[in-house]
Amino acid sequence: MGLPLNSSSAAAQAVSAESELEAYLSVRQQRRWIFPRAALVGLLAGAVAVLFRSVLMGADTVRLALTAWSHSVPTWGWMAPVFGSTCGAALTADLTRRFAPEAAGSGIPHLEAVLRRYRNLCWQRLLPVKFFGGVLAIGSGLVLGREGPTVQMGGATGAAVAHWLKVSETKRLTLITAGAGARLAAAFNARLAGLVFVLEEVRRDFQPIVFGAAFIACVIADVMPGLRSGRTQCSRFPHMQRHRWRHFLFLQCSDLPPACLEEPSTAGF
Repeated sequence: MGLPLNSSSAAAQAVSAESELEAYLSVRQQRRWIFPRAALVGLLAGAVAVLFRSVLMGADTVRLALTAWSHSVPTWGWMAPVFGSTCGAALTADLTRRFAPEAAGSGIPHLEAVLRRYRNLCWQRLLPVKFFGGVLAIGSGLVLGREGPTVQMGGATGAAVAHWLKVSETKRLTLITAGAGARLAAAFNARLAGLVFVLEEVRRDFQPIVFGAAFIACVIADVMPGLRSGRTQCSRFPHMQRHRWRHFLFLQCSDLPPACLEEPSTAGF
């Protein structure tokens, strides 16, 4: 009576071990597939963030120059900045209404609906309309922030990569999540904030595959602005040169400002 029980128990254990091995190999294969694509999304999202910030700075320069010029004509010069802001707002509204109505507003509710499969995301029209509409609206002096456009354009970047690579719907949503977090991380130099925001607020999914893809995209995207300006976060710390790569990874995985580690005497190191 004991032998059949032992043999059946051993068979059940063998089946359980085989299923666990298959699950492990499946997850490892998914990681090998999704992580390089997430790195590409982070790279492109960081490049778009750098370009958007540069164009916004140029628009701010033009607006400030126009404001300074208006002071030289006190009679009617005040009309120039008002006219510029009105034109910027009108062009943004017309551009959005004609080509991409889903680009209206902050864009975060639309992205949440996309990740829950309630809405579609057409990146071909959303990305350019959100980019140029954001430049016109924010650059003309309207009281707007970069957070919403940043997240929505990042999601559109992830959708673009998913379209180019012809991935499944589940992997497409993962790349959209990674793009949204990467864009936020690059825009505000906060890789953990971008990661936590998209996982907790936008996607609300803490699966290891989604977490890993978003984390890789956020870290890579956050490096892009520093590369453009010629500064890296580890190059400012002379006392860390012996282990600079370890400190570089530590800084990329944290949200500590570079000034915190600039001098040992002031930072407590």
